[in-house]
Amino acid sequence: MTNPRIACIGAGCSGAGQMILCEKYMPGSIVAFCDLSREIFDNIVDEYQNDRSSGETGDFKTDIGYLRPEFKDIPFYTDADKMLQNEDIEAVIIATHCSSHCEMVEKCVKYNKHILLEKPIAINEEDVEKIWQLLKNYPKVSTVNFTMRGAPVSLAAKRHVENGDIGKIVSVQYTNNVHYGDGYFRKWMRTKEKIGSLLLQKATHDLDIINSVIGLKPLKIAAFGSRLVYGGNMPNDLYCDDCDKKWSCPMSSFKLKLDANKYFPPKRERKCVYAKEIDIDDNQTIIIHYEDGVTASYSQTFNVPHGAAQRGANFIGTGGVMKLEYYGDYVDGPIGKSHIDIFQYHQKQDSCIHEVYDWGGMSHFDGTEYVMLGKFDQLCGRETEIKNTIYEGYVSAKMCLAAQKSIETGQVINLDLECTFKNY
Repeated sequence: MTNPRIACIGAGCSGAGQMILCEKYMPGSIVAFCDLSREIFDNIVDEYQNDRSSGETGDFKTDIGYLRPEFKDIPFYTDADKMLQNEDIEAVIIATHCSSHCEMVEKCVKYNKHILLEKPIAINEEDVEKIWQLLKNYPKVSTVNFTMRGAPVSLAAKRHVENGDIGKIVSVQYTNNVHYGDGYFRKWMRTKEKIGSLLLQKATHDLDIINSVIGLKPLKIAAFGSRLVYGGNMPNDLYCDDCDKKWSCPMSSFKLKLDANKYFPPKRERKCVYAKEIDIDDNQTIIIHYEDGVTASYSQTFNVPHGAAQRGANFIGTGGVMKLEYYGDYVDGPIGKSHIDIFQYHQKQDSCIHEVYDWGGMSHFDGTEYVMLGKFDQLCGRETEIKNTIYEGYVSAKMCLAAQKSIETGQVINLDLECTFKNY
C-alpha cells in the first residue's frame, strides 16, 4: 500500500486536524468523513484555504501551506455505516467523543478497516475490554493516538534508558502542572459522562510515556483525587459573555485576558467554570508499583499560572538520574524547548549530559506530526520507531481506570492486564 484511502469519523478539532495532517504528508489520501455536523470541518478548511488562523484545529494545526481546492468537497456523511458501505476506504480515523469509541471500533472491525483510534481507547472498563478483545489479534493495523510518544525528546529519553545511561531503573517521579487547565472546565470535557475523568484525557499520555521509557509492566495502583477549584452552583448554560461578573470574576475568560493576557477562547469554550454539572476532579496523584520492584509517582493539577507550567519527570536509576522536562524554560508562544539532563554517579559534581530539543511551537512537543508519519509507515508496511498500538492504549486506559477506582474506593487496585506487556 503506497497511498492509503482514509476516512474520518468525528471531524471536530482533533479529527479534522488529523485529516489535514494526512493531506500534508499524503495528498489525496482523505476520501470521506462522517460527523453529526460539518461546521467545524468547514471552518478549518476555510481557514487553510483562505490563509486565515482561527485556531480551530488546536493541537493539530500544521503548516501545510496548500490544501487542494476540492478537499472541501469530499463526501460527507452523518451515518458511519453508510460511509463505510459506500466508499472505497482502507483506513479510518476515529475521533468521536470518547464515549462512542467502542461503537465506532466495532463498525470498523465489521468492515475490516485499518483503525487509527484517538486516545483514550474508551472511558469505562466494559468498553476497554471489548475493544481489547476486538483488536488484540486484529489482522489489520490498529493504532492509538499517543502524540507525545513521537516527540524527539521522548524517543531520546527512551534510548538513554535502553542504553543503560542511568543504570537500572529504580523509580520515577512525574509531574504535570497544567497552565491551561481551566479550558477543560469551559467546554464539553467537564463531565464524567463525556470523558470519564481527566486521568483518561490527560494522564493517559504521561502514563504511556512512563511505560514507554522504562519498559516495565505496571502491577498495582493507588491514587487520590479531589475537585477543589472548579464546579459549583452556577447554571450549566451560562457563558462568561452573558454574566454580569465577567469583568470581576477571577476565572472569567474576559478577566483572565485583561489581567494575565491569557488565551481568549471562542465563545463555545467560554462556559462558566463554576457550573453545577462539573463532576470531574481537578487534581490527582497516583502511585504505581511496576514489576521488578520499580515504583513511580504521578501528579496532575489544572489551575497553575503560565510561569508554573511543568510537565516531565525524574527517572532515577542505579547509575544516575535523567531529568526529562517537556516545557524546559517555559515560553508561551511560538518558541518551545524540551530538556534532558543526565547526572551520573561517576561524573564530577558539576558535570552532566545536557540535551535541548526545540519544538518551535509544534504541538505535543513536536510529536504530533511524527506520530502521523509513524501511522503512515505502519499502514504502508514500513518499519517505524514510533508505534502506538492497541497494546499501549489498553495498558494506559486500564491504569487510568484503576486509578479512578482507587480514588473512589480508597483501595490499592491490582492491574488485571490480560496482555503480555510489550515495550515499543
